[in-house]
Amino acid sequence: MIVEQTLELSDRPLSVRAREFIDAGRSRFKSVQVFGFVPSDYELAWRVLDGLPRSTLCEWGSGFGIITGLAEMLGFEACGIEMSADLAVASRCLLKDFGLSASIETGDYLNIDQVADYYYVYCWPGQTIATETRFESIAPKQAKLLICAGQSDIRCKTRELIDLE
Repeated sequence: MIVEQTLELSDRPLSVRAREFIDAGRSRFKSVQVFGFVPSDYELAWRVLDGLPRSTLCEWGSGFGIITGLAEMLGFEACGIEMSADLAVASRCLLKDFGLSASIETGDYLNIDQVADYYYVYCWPGQTIATETRFESIAPKQAKLLICAGQSDIRCKTRELIDLE
């Protein structure tokens, strides 16, 4: 069973490099036409990611790779999975332009196994159950799902740990 946990947000402001990266990503939005692309609130995502212990992060539906890049800048080992080949190419270019090494795989995160400590996703509302089911089936027991319930509403979900004592 999946349960929601409280997130501790960082108050540390964006670094200059992170601000430039977000701005560069946003400036490229019109260069790729993909139905249904909705960007995350990157400033909020920075605060969420910065409040987490550093480890591994996989962005499901990585779009332009901005969350993936921010995670790498913050010290995570980050990667992304993006279904749109055009967005995957655009995100690889953005990451490369900023000297970032995070990988972006083209494909459907519901079909690609990627082990991580954190999964970040802004899924279609009708895909929430499938996304949570996928998380439960492939994620390590202590992994956390950072799921957007709206552009500026990031929630943390994890498996309910049952105390057997």
